[in-house]
Amino acid sequence: MVVVRTITILRNHSVVVELRIIKTLVEPGIELIKANATLTDGSVLHVSETTGEGWRDYSYHWQRNGELIRRWDNAPHHRNLPNYPHHIHEEDDILQGDDVNLTDILSFIETQLKKQK
Repeated sequence: MVVVRTITILRNHSVVVELRIIKTLVEPGIELIKANATLTDGSVLHVSETTGEGWRDYSYHWQRNGELIRRWDNAPHHRNLPNYPHHIHEEDDILQGDDVNLTDILSFIETQLKKQK
């Protein structure tokens, strides 16, 4: 379900101009997708989601010209932050994060891109 959902969201979102599927895996009890989406401003969103029964790992890494703009993930580090393990990387800062999904991330990016115009 995560593979089909992720591809559908990326293919249909207005800020995505090109989609490259890097890897998918659909097995009983686990699904994985890694994809790169080129956005309307030329930046790239690297998407990595893996789900299993009762768990989900994610990383949404947004960059421009090879430089990090922002990354949302739930890697199990930064235990001192509220809402652990969810957190945000922004340049050299680690910020408190929420449990987010691809739709949340694309909405955030769309808002940021509109502010740049």
